[in-house]
Amino acid sequence: MMALPPLYSQMPTVVYITSRGHSGSTLLSLLIGGNSKVVSGGELKMLINSDPRRRFCSCHSLSPEQCPFWSQVQAKVIDLVGVSLCQLSLMEGGSDDMFSKHNQALFEAIASVSGCSIIVDSSKSLLRLSRLLKAKEKGCAIEVQPIHLHRGPLGTVNSARKKGHPLLSVAQNYSTAFFKTRECLSKTPSLFISYEQLACHPRRCLQRVMRWIQLPLQESQLQWREGIRRDVGGNRMRIGESTKICLDQSWKRDLKPVEVLKLTLLTLPVRLRWRWLYRKFHGRKIGFGL
Repeated sequence: MMALPPLYSQMPTVVYITSRGHSGSTLLSLLIGGNSKVVSGGELKMLINSDPRRRFCSCHSLSPEQCPFWSQVQAKVIDLVGVSLCQLSLMEGGSDDMFSKHNQALFEAIASVSGCSIIVDSSKSLLRLSRLLKAKEKGCAIEVQPIHLHRGPLGTVNSARKKGHPLLSVAQNYSTAFFKTRECLSKTPSLFISYEQLACHPRRCLQRVMRWIQLPLQESQLQWREGIRRDVGGNRMRIGESTKICLDQSWKRDLKPVEVLKLTLLTLPVRLRWRWLYRKFHGRKIGFGL
């Protein structure tokens, strides 16, 4: 890969949050981004989303092209690689060399405009994470520190069901995604964080995260509605008003006891961390009547 002219003196460190949807990635991104040494970009994969409403920033509720911060980032990216933010190779599109070059330019531009070398990317996508790790191995001038944010199966499945997804397919995808994530992270240092622990004990979990990033916890991080956040994408909580962090246990109200039992059995391989049991269930298409 052809080296890019450096915009920022320190190599960017990407704190990448990978998780399923509705697992607290937006909350964790906002909490980490409250540190004065960190800037959170939110779901950076959304920069290439065709719907402007999916790309609104948290700082001005504008599209990146209109936001004072993100428009500066875009100008620097154009100087480096000749394309705008919405044309970057951030997911499956583009060659490995293009992906590496585009993402290095993006992270260097964010670091340069924000003055922070530590950048949170809460894109969640395992595909994006695997490409970033591969790019780093092949010379992309970034550090990648993955965080595997994991939510229990009942809450995850119930949240997906509210959007009309069938229980069985969601439960099967839940197990598949868990073991694929473990495989992706098997050869790189990573941090495992439980959504339930984050929601119930935010300070304790955030202390673990900050030790992982090698920065001290700042009290301002727990005042997560205050200060400026640059996140793009993410759920609607990022632009709400409530400062209360609550554990979502709506599954207790929404799921029938028999559904809880069946889902518990179907996701048992994840609970036990037994991949062989997952393969046995998956290979025989066991669905426990869901």
